[in-house]
Amino acid sequence: TANAPIFGVDSEGKVTVWNKCAADVTGYQSDDTMGHHLVSEFITEDFRASVQEVLDRALQGVESANFEFPLITKNGARVEVLLNATSRRDAKGRVVGVVGIGQDITGRIAQEQEYIRLIDTANAPIFGVDSEGKVTVWNKCAADVTGYQSDDTMGHH
Repeated sequence: TANAPIFGVDSEGKVTVWNKCAADVTGYQSDDTMGHHLVSEFITEDFRASVQEVLDRALQGVESANFEFPLITKNGARVEVLLNATSRRDAKGRVVGVVGIGQDITGRIAQEQEYIRLIDTANAPIFGVDSEGKVTVWNKCAADVTGYQSDDTMGHH
């Protein structure tokens, strides 16, 4: 059994593969999903168009890597997934569907948001620069001390 959620859809976007890890992450068992339309039934409304675009491209043979999108769990929660979408081909090489191998990144995103909150609310000025010397982090205290707001500094030397 794979340690990553694996989803598969046919050329119409209907679920054909739903592994145990996908079931564990979403709460939907394989029987709950088979034959159901992945995008309209399991993707949050705000991401349906972009997920459909990734699937459509994969159905044309153009694969996608590291695509982030939310799935809706059986209890209505939102799970953030990082997905690699690969074209699924038959014995003659024709694209017949898409297989997506994902990773639940909900915890990572929550942790990143907490780091951002901690940095922004720190009682000391905190700023960061990238390898080109451009500002990438500028917290509230740095803005208070310098008089420059984050929007004024981000991306500048």
